[in-house]
Amino acid sequence: MRQTRHGPYPGHANYHKGSERLIRIIVTAGPTEESIDPVRFISNRSTGHMGYRIAEEALKRKHKVTLISGPTAIMPPRACNFISIRTADELLGELKKTIGRADCLFMCAAVSDFKVSEISNRKIKRTKPLNIKLIPNKDILKELERYHKRKLFVGFSLETENLVRNSHAKLKTKKLDLIVANSLTKSHNPFGNNKLDVTLIDKNRHVLKIRDRNKAFIAHVLLDKIEEMWYLNNK
Repeated sequence: MRQTRHGPYPGHANYHKGSERLIRIIVTAGPTEESIDPVRFISNRSTGHMGYRIAEEALKRKHKVTLISGPTAIMPPRACNFISIRTADELLGELKKTIGRADCLFMCAAVSDFKVSEISNRKIKRTKPLNIKLIPNKDILKELERYHKRKLFVGFSLETENLVRNSHAKLKTKKLDLIVANSLTKSHNPFGNNKLDVTLIDKNRHVLKIRDRNKAFIAHVLLDKIEEMWYLNNK
């Protein structure tokens, strides 16, 4: 794969400057929650900050933004169309309602891979050991494949090993146009940190490594890349 560091992708230009055509963008953000009982749930450590930074950057460039978010502590930008969800099924349902009117999807939400097979309608008492059966949630990007024509899909991956290889495999399997690869190691934990090391891989096998940059900077680079891809495809 062709690699660069910090700099622009091949053929990059500041397409957002003087652009006459807005892009209709959906950004998903934050975690999802899967109930165990009325009190407890399964979730993850996503804060939602990366997705919200992407939404804010897109709005700065005058694009039309729908932000679909799981539970976070962040106030959504006023100028976006904001949709609140809790579960993976709710997220998929809202995406199916909105994707037909979009040009680009940033699938930044950290979606639970599993949900509880049977949710208790009462609080479970601590009287004995508890076995909970988990079943897989639907693969949202796979479910949206039929909507992909003439749209750009951006995915996100979190890997503990073989970052580029595993992320590129995900890009191909899910038919993505671009993937943002995050590593999770003892020395680098992306949860709650403003500065990240990420690797961007596009479908043409260009690789861009971004090291120790804040999420606003990463969002800026992502919007540059998506604008380039969109306007070149729609000249």
